[in-house]
Amino acid sequence: MQNYAMYAERIMNSDLPAVKPEDSASRVLHLMDEYKVRHLPLVNGDQFSGLIYEDDVMDLDEETPMAAFQARAVFTTPQSHLYDVVGQLVAAEVDALPVVDEGTYKGCINAASVVHFLAEQSHWATRGGVVILEVPEGDLSISEVARLAEGAGTRVIACTTSQAENSSNVEVTIKVETEDIEPVIQTFQRFGYSIQSFLHAPKLEEEMRERYDAFMRYLRQ
Repeated sequence: MQNYAMYAERIMNSDLPAVKPEDSASRVLHLMDEYKVRHLPLVNGDQFSGLIYEDDVMDLDEETPMAAFQARAVFTTPQSHLYDVVGQLVAAEVDALPVVDEGTYKGCINAASVVHFLAEQSHWATRGGVVILEVPEGDLSISEVARLAEGAGTRVIACTTSQAENSSNVEVTIKVETEDIEPVIQTFQRFGYSIQSFLHAPKLEEEMRERYDAFMRYLRQ
């Protein structure tokens, strides 16, 4: 059975209005201004007719109905994965991506719906510490990172990677279930990992402040 957790049909919403064929150019521009977007889907009944671009509409007479307008064929399918959805949003440079199933309009995806979905479904908004590692590209093993975290008594609940241009190192950001991340950091350091930073670890942050204050008191003696 297919898991739809990370697919477009789970990410889309109905927050953005669909433009109707009888809507005028001025009406469309008003909707775009009201919802702070530059793109809206054109829908005839439940049939998708295309994506309307603000720049195209601005060249029309304000009374021109959208029935006389040729919208662009920009959309995704309900089965598109989150990674593909984000790629399409970026590649097409749109702030709204219609979801269409065999010509039928199902909903729309915008940046806000992607962020909301990730916060709710990918543990971005849950409590837990964050550790940022720097790892040589050739040594990177996500399974090894997860194994070390488990060895420190916790579990990786989210992981992202990024790499700066012309760099041979990969920045690995992991989120773990616990906010007590000092054992996690010690474990990674023991295995030769470079710790770049950590976040959302109040216990460790308090300990570091106490150590700093003690050191400053020592210097003032």
